[in-house]
Amino acid sequence: MKSSSSTATASFFNLYITGQIESVTFPLGPEATEIFCRYEAIAGKDWELISGLRNGITQSASNRKSDFNQPIAFNMPIELTYQSTNPFGWPQILMCVYGTTHCGLETSLGYCRVHVPVFGGNNCNRVSQMLKAPILRARCSNMMSDFIRWLTGRNPELKDPRVLLDNMKTKGLSTESYGEMQLQLNVISRGVAHLGFEY
Repeated sequence: MKSSSSTATASFFNLYITGQIESVTFPLGPEATEIFCRYEAIAGKDWELISGLRNGITQSASNRKSDFNQPIAFNMPIELTYQSTNPFGWPQILMCVYGTTHCGLETSLGYCRVHVPVFGGNNCNRVSQMLKAPILRARCSNMMSDFIRWLTGRNPELKDPRVLLDNMKTKGLSTESYGEMQLQLNVISRGVAHLGFEY
């Protein structure tokens, strides 16, 4: 007969996530002098964040002392611990990139997202991955809004960037590729095999 502690252990699994938002690259150069990034860790309703910060913001950085298309380093650490009974709603990291223009205005430079790496179904498994996520920038819907963007120096923004997490909600959304975000994520799972899951 199994003890109550064994039963409790088998009722959920843990996911430990560490790593960092390393850098951002704009092949044609950024339209800003200083760049920073806000991130948010998002998971399904069956996932509980046990420790770590759900939201964060990097320092401002630039590549003004190097070539215009060189990576802009953030090295922003990420450390999260989740507990869940169901792999549905696997955690994602949503990043919003902003910059400060020559006029001192803060403007949106784009959005990107990544899924936390999925791995084999051992009872305690670890994986480390270097991830690259394309940055998508919202485009103006008409010539008038494009003129206002040029006049004010402010790029269009999404009211709720979380729409990017659901492909069904992005239909009709006009975006363009603007750059690339690079992350290093280390993931450890524990208790997955007890629930009978295999990835």
